[in-house]
Amino acid sequence: MQKHSDPQLRSDSGLPLLTTIIIGLFFFGTYLAVERLSPDAVPSLGIALGFLCAYTAISMLVYLFFRLKDRKQRDEQIMFESLNTKMHNMFKYMVGFPYAIVDELGRVRATNNALQELIGAKNPFYRGTVSDICSGVTLQDILDAATKGEEDRNSVSKMTMEAISAKAEEIAEKPPEHVLDQVKDGMIVHLKNGGRYIARAYKMTLNNKVNYLVTFTDVTELFDLKEKTERDMPAVAYIDVDNLEELTQYTRVNYRDASRKVDDILIRWAASLNGLLREYERDRYLLLFSQDRLLQCENDKFSELLKSVHDIRLGEYSIPVTVSVGISLADSTFAERAKDASTALDMALQRGGDQVAVRRKDGIRYYGGDNRPAPRRTKVQSRVVANYLLSKISAAENLLIMGHKNPDFDSIGSCVGLAQLGLLAGVPTKIIMDLANTNFRIATERLCASPTYSDMFISGHKGLDLIRPGTLLIISDANNFGIIEAPDVAANVRQVSGKIAIIDHHRQTGEYDFEPVMNYIDPSASSAAELVTEMLEQTDTGADAENNKLVSDVVASVILSGIVLDTGNFTRNTGSRTLDAARYLYGKGANAEYVHSFFNEDYADYVCERSFSGCALLQNNSVGMTWSHGTGRGADDRVAAAKEADKLLNVKGVHASFALVEVNGAIHISGRSDGSINVQLILERLGGGGRFDSAGAAMSGVSLDDAKHDLREAINGYFAELEEKNQ
Repeated sequence: MQKHSDPQLRSDSGLPLLTTIIIGLFFFGTYLAVERLSPDAVPSLGIALGFLCAYTAISMLVYLFFRLKDRKQRDEQIMFESLNTKMHNMFKYMVGFPYAIVDELGRVRATNNALQELIGAKNPFYRGTVSDICSGVTLQDILDAATKGEEDRNSVSKMTMEAISAKAEEIAEKPPEHVLDQVKDGMIVHLKNGGRYIARAYKMTLNNKVNYLVTFTDVTELFDLKEKTERDMPAVAYIDVDNLEELTQYTRVNYRDASRKVDDILIRWAASLNGLLREYERDRYLLLFSQDRLLQCENDKFSELLKSVHDIRLGEYSIPVTVSVGISLADSTFAERAKDASTALDMALQRGGDQVAVRRKDGIRYYGGDNRPAPRRTKVQSRVVANYLLSKISAAENLLIMGHKNPDFDSIGSCVGLAQLGLLAGVPTKIIMDLANTNFRIATERLCASPTYSDMFISGHKGLDLIRPGTLLIISDANNFGIIEAPDVAANVRQVSGKIAIIDHHRQTGEYDFEPVMNYIDPSASSAAELVTEMLEQTDTGADAENNKLVSDVVASVILSGIVLDTGNFTRNTGSRTLDAARYLYGKGANAEYVHSFFNEDYADYVCERSFSGCALLQNNSVGMTWSHGTGRGADDRVAAAKEADKLLNVKGVHASFALVEVNGAIHISGRSDGSINVQLILERLGGGGRFDSAGAAMSGVSLDDAKHDLREAINGYFAELEEKNQ
């Protein structure tokens, strides 16, 4: 093999002589200067001898320094040449396979021709480090990144030369189709040529010194192909026309004509995306389009599609048509992407429809949903849901029911209504509730006097003891597992039986990490009590009509209190379905006077409400905001905030109201709307949620002033987006 000499060694060979000459001239000049300045003060011979001794000593030191340095470099060169010869013999099978020999500090000692070409080195003895070759990546980074193969690296130092050669051949012949899997024995690095390589380090001992063999596997083309494949992998979208069928039932319009208009808009929109659109069921479509077009739509917040469909208005009241879209771009197979798109569509519909849900690897994003959701329920749907839930209850070993923490009358009433289904099915039923809560004691005072409900209500701690492999848990008036009454009970039910049903009228804010046996969410309903009432009405035909035992007058009153609460005594969010539910409850003996007694204030409530001394109007006096530092009464302060938000909404010209109160170091916000402003979208910006006209949020670790500022920013951001969409 050809020997290489280091140019630096040749250039250093004359340095000792040159240095001694310079030092000699310096001493000679100094001697002449001293001789001239003080010829009589110092004997000439003594000066000469002193300078000669100093010169001799310094010259010897310089000579020894350069001699040792020269010897060290020559030893290194001999070692490098020997090392390079051994590496050549070891890696004779690795033609064109780049590698480098580095020491423990990551300094490069030798490279082969393949690596020299990649980094532009002129000889194999590259004077640099691994970091210089790998764009900032150090040898230690490569070693730390290896989660597998540590044993292999450590054992290399004990291998014979023949064994190392065999290992080298194995590395060189590794099938390229596997390099895009998780790199378990190295890491991806960028070399100076701009390519991407898998760097692997193997420890070995040569010439009694510890070194590392760092190899580089070219994966540039494979990564480029993978990225191109991901770019070309189309996004999958499911499109559902929200309310067309329901609208045509109540307005005098031609269904086919309205459907054709929607179809034309979707065809034009798909054509603008260069996508493939197919209608697989009436008013339901499948769309495939590229990822770059999806990014354009997200930047535009899908306003082109949503606004174009909104422009289709039906009937004498010009009710707009709406669509919901579920899109998936998750890193998965095509079949899984289609399934995720269907799930995203369900999320959009459960949030009220009229919006787009885009699911990516990092989560799900929502666009639209600015308008009040249109009713989607029908008598047939309620009957199907009721029968399905009743069948699940009948098949259960026992039934547990719970609402949200700090229960209001809607949570309590809906839980009581669901308990009636458990009693009808003859399944042991318990309601998990905060037994010390004021609302609970008010609503269930008469109910608990009956034998049926005397031991129906239990605490979450006792609920843990009732979990069985056949337990069914129903969660009502909540779909956020962070606010339910007993999260530990829900977690245990998931592990033991996996049977959880959810019934709610709030928009679903996130995905579940499990599959519910039923997920019945309808934001168009006034309350959870309304949804449960419809189930009871559809099930009542199979009850003992003669004895009328399905719903008693006290039970009907408790359920009705939930509807009264969430509709503001039938003054907001009240539709024909709401009135039908109330009519059914009144027919079962619900007592309006008894229900209204639930809402009577005591002195403590009065004090809490009086603490809301601050008030402000925003957005041209259309949004009201009030606040309080609280009275230290916890749940009572939160209830007072809800009442204050309701009162502020009654101010002339105010279309949305927010009440903030400080409770136990956190700021609780209650939001209300008359239906023209989406308070749920506003409070989602602060980590909250709820419904279009009724929402809430809790902010921890902030002061009341900071919470007011953040709420103002959220309100301004909401109106800024509306203005942008309307332009």
